[in-house]
Amino acid sequence: MSFFTKRALSAAACCLIAASSVAPAFAQTAALGGIDGVVRDNTGAVVPGVSVTVINSGTGATRTVTTDSEGHYTAGFLQPGTYEVVLGGGSFGKVDRKNIAVTVGASVTVDGALPAASVTTEVTVSSDAPLIDADKVEGSQVVGQQIVSNLPVASRRFESFVLLTPNVIPDGTTGLIGYRGISGVYNQNLVDGANNNQQFFSEARGRSIGSPYVFPVDSIREFESSATGYSAELGGAAGGIINAVTKAGSNSFHGDVFEYYRTPGWNALDAQNKYSGRLTNNPFNLTQPIKVQHQFGVSVGGAILHDKLFYHFSYDGYRKINPITYLSTYNTSTTNVANLVHLCDGGTTNLTDNGITYPTSIPNVSATQCAAVVTAIQGQLGAFQRNAKQDIYFPRLDYQLTSKTHLMAEFLFANFHQPNGYNGATTVNNGGVSQNGTADFHERILIASAETQLSSRSVNVVHFQWARDLETDGTNTGGPANSIGSSTAGVVSFGETSALPRGKFPDEHRWQATDVYSMTLGHHTVKAGFDLNFVHEQIANLFGGDGSFSYSNANNEFNFINFAQDALGANATRTQVGTGSSAVFTNASTRHYNSFSQTVDQLTGVGADDFWNQNIDGFLEDAWKAKPSLLLSIGVRYDVQLVPGPDMPFPQATSPVAYNATSQINPDFKMVQPRIGFAWNPLPGTVVRGGYGIFFGQVSNSAYYTLRRENGVYQKQYGPVSAIGAPTPYVTAGTVTAGPNTTGVACVPVAPATVCYNNSASYAAYAPQGGVPIYTPPGPAPVNPVTGAPITPTGLAAVPTATLTIRGMDPSFRNPQSHSADLAVEQALPYHASLTLSYVGNRALRLPVYVDTNIDPNSVVTNRTYTYTPTGGTPRTFSVPVYTNRLNTTVGAVATGFSDVNSWYHSFVASFRKPMSHGVEVLANYTWAHAMDGGQTYGGNGTFNGTDAPLIPFALGHRQGRAAEYARSDLDIRGRFVGTIVAKSALPISNKYAKYAANGWLLSATVTAQTGEPITGYTSGTITSLSGGALGNLTSDSGVTNALFTSGPGARVPDAIAGRNGFKGPGVHNTDARVSRSFPIVSDRYHFEVAAELFNVANHRNILSVNTALASYVAPGSGACPTAAANPLGLGCFTQATAFATPSTTTNTIYGARQLQLIGKFIF
Repeated sequence: MSFFTKRALSAAACCLIAASSVAPAFAQTAALGGIDGVVRDNTGAVVPGVSVTVINSGTGATRTVTTDSEGHYTAGFLQPGTYEVVLGGGSFGKVDRKNIAVTVGASVTVDGALPAASVTTEVTVSSDAPLIDADKVEGSQVVGQQIVSNLPVASRRFESFVLLTPNVIPDGTTGLIGYRGISGVYNQNLVDGANNNQQFFSEARGRSIGSPYVFPVDSIREFESSATGYSAELGGAAGGIINAVTKAGSNSFHGDVFEYYRTPGWNALDAQNKYSGRLTNNPFNLTQPIKVQHQFGVSVGGAILHDKLFYHFSYDGYRKINPITYLSTYNTSTTNVANLVHLCDGGTTNLTDNGITYPTSIPNVSATQCAAVVTAIQGQLGAFQRNAKQDIYFPRLDYQLTSKTHLMAEFLFANFHQPNGYNGATTVNNGGVSQNGTADFHERILIASAETQLSSRSVNVVHFQWARDLETDGTNTGGPANSIGSSTAGVVSFGETSALPRGKFPDEHRWQATDVYSMTLGHHTVKAGFDLNFVHEQIANLFGGDGSFSYSNANNEFNFINFAQDALGANATRTQVGTGSSAVFTNASTRHYNSFSQTVDQLTGVGADDFWNQNIDGFLEDAWKAKPSLLLSIGVRYDVQLVPGPDMPFPQATSPVAYNATSQINPDFKMVQPRIGFAWNPLPGTVVRGGYGIFFGQVSNSAYYTLRRENGVYQKQYGPVSAIGAPTPYVTAGTVTAGPNTTGVACVPVAPATVCYNNSASYAAYAPQGGVPIYTPPGPAPVNPVTGAPITPTGLAAVPTATLTIRGMDPSFRNPQSHSADLAVEQALPYHASLTLSYVGNRALRLPVYVDTNIDPNSVVTNRTYTYTPTGGTPRTFSVPVYTNRLNTTVGAVATGFSDVNSWYHSFVASFRKPMSHGVEVLANYTWAHAMDGGQTYGGNGTFNGTDAPLIPFALGHRQGRAAEYARSDLDIRGRFVGTIVAKSALPISNKYAKYAANGWLLSATVTAQTGEPITGYTSGTITSLSGGALGNLTSDSGVTNALFTSGPGARVPDAIAGRNGFKGPGVHNTDARVSRSFPIVSDRYHFEVAAELFNVANHRNILSVNTALASYVAPGSGACPTAAANPLGLGCFTQATAFATPSTTTNTIYGARQLQLIGKFIF
């Protein structure tokens, strides 16, 4: 434990001991709110023993408490809603205060001065309710019903509203949200007190790139976004907390029926697609990708038994017609897939491309067979349906068992189904529809709770959850994969893609039980509780299990011929056995591919894993009203995350390095989290609040999965099996006259052809037949993509395993930790508004990074000098360290997770808030922030072993994390403003016709303006992979580029060219607006509302990502890299890439081109 942490714990312990002579007060809590206050008589003296009755205006639920010896009362753990508070009685008169709004996570102070017994005073405070929570210590904002119901939001995902609050930014492009400069995978999402995260990917259920949403907006009452200083009751997050509550029924029958509709004729084209479509005359880029989108449903609530049993039910349907189009770059003005038939139809039309005229036949391939191959390719291309369908059913029951006990139970049932939904792109080049699959998400969530008043001064709440989150992606066909050409300049791809099928990705069952007890003693409200949160994780996903054949000559006609021969079983190549004079050649099988590889799991078959993640926590917290104007909150929390270690680590005797990374999962038993906060009310209408706390995030189960299953024992890669010499089916006259794969007769082209057939490649004896995997792939039974005939895998036989890539964690890997401090001043303003100025500082420790630990640090070569020539600039030379040897040559890269990246975050925030009054609600936040770290990756890349790859993997132990990487964070957005307004027309007009015309209108808008994210320059081509024999035993190891290649970005340029995140990207400017008109039907009880929402009103081109290739590696001796003076050592050069920082994306899940959405609602 660090000195810093020890001092913090000691301070917290002293404060708790000092406070123990008294007792706690009401503080922030999950899913609930509260009311407290002080009762005095008309002389100002406190009144003990007075009855205080708290009544829920919607349900009639009543709770009675009494004031203590100092006149204090607390009614905690109340359902959010509108309340009436009746104070007094007996020897005193009554004060009746109505329309008290209780919001989630907050406590409302309602004081009262009792009149004499002969007087009854009734005070309605709908416009005078406390705007400022004088007892709030955390840095949070509540997004209430007016905003949730009336603001335009493109996704209708309630988490999107979090971006309205301060100290948050979009984390990546998928919809994840980063708090305080920390990745979005370290947040916590709560709904009705239950954990709403998915443990495998560490984000909200449904995922930001999965189903459209899980809890519909129409079912959410409100939520609280807490960036810092939150209660010790809330945890499991190094970042922020989203604390949401759903709608409940009441005594009044109410609800709505709605339809949200979009159609492409109303919408603008994506700016980047429009530009490139016009530039390349590509009609697909000039067509709207989404044809129709419907969101419709019903929400209804009421009473089954008046004042006793209530219901609320939501149904939400989602439909989207969003086809996917597969294109071939072979289809140009001079070449076309249909013309490939002339290579083998035996006709009189010869195909000519790039100066080569081809024969019209292939030996042993008939015209019918040839046409079948072309037809199979054409069947992979074109537009295919990708119609998304989601249905969500969400009933909730509330039962007031007694005046002291409230019960709630709800069940969410959601299904999302989308054929061809695995690949979300609009167009795919050189792929094929067989490499897609159906996306299915199934959510089943049961939540129950019970709040019980145990006495006048104590309450208890119990939450329970059972849930299943099943996400699958099927595959349109079985393995293997056959790629004809490359993804950038090819023809097509057949078969499974490497990531599919995903039978369970994940299948996650969660059992959660939470108990929180609160007791008020004098000036103290003490709260204590525990949470048992057990997740049963089941995974079935074997990446690369399909088996992949590549036909990748530079000439796509060659690739077509090679694939056709393998698919048709024609012209078996000779297999070389032995070398030199002892070489033996056999005609064992048909082989014309360039390379093959397959990942095999002989133990589970499908990349399966099955384990439990047990999250256990407890907390103790005291809210002490030290003075009427001062509240101190002191708490401590403890968490532990228990995951079983691997059952089969990599053998230590084979590779100690790999064993070290795969042998242990060591739980962090030191996650003690002291928290201190205060709220000081020096003047009426002014609150100063602040605090400090330690917060721990959870490690995603996907990271544990890689250690347990992608550890070189369960999953092994076979191959790559490559051709011995390029498989070149055509050569010019006289090129080959004899050899292992010829007939011994010279090749003589027949005019007009300029080449003739010659099967030129050899293969090792163990090489599988082309198109036939060595092991049965997961998913459907493999079939021949041309003939449809079943394929029988050849068996592993003598196929060697590839150099293994091992994934794991260092035994010292720990949960991420953050130390957060904040200070804020909130001032009430006229017109029921407030202004808050605040500072937040955050020090994050132990963030993860993955590096290749199987590199010998002593093999570094430091005198390798390269030349960099910027465009229009002067060449300059620089040296970089290059590591030339592996510590252990029996394995390749060992991707080892370390928790040693640190970060700093500082922000200053100005917030203006005006809750709904006089027909207007305003929420505006400006955040200036500065985030620095040692290489924390963004959230979308933060699961499994995703990482920002450091240039120097050995920079351990530096006080700033990895010193060579310390720079602007990927999450460093310096300035961000978000302003919202909801305005309703309710003018006091006497003329009924004018009143009808003028009233019933609603206008709402959101304005977002933020500065750009930082950009890191990357290389195309790498130093080490192109440096030849000087690399020692790394020569054949293409995965090493001074760092570990992972699922994230590739190698960045050396610091001598540009540092990490050394460039500033473009910002975002976006305005969304909504205008609606409500028409009463028969009476004011029934309304029909029509609305139009416009997203990106000005159709501003927001550049959301750019080309990041800053420098291209050029081999020595070329025109751009002459030897001699400019490059004396002949090691190559870097030239500046011309496309760096040019726009690549202008649409993501948050922002895009202008779209119009029409809405119809019937409200009752």
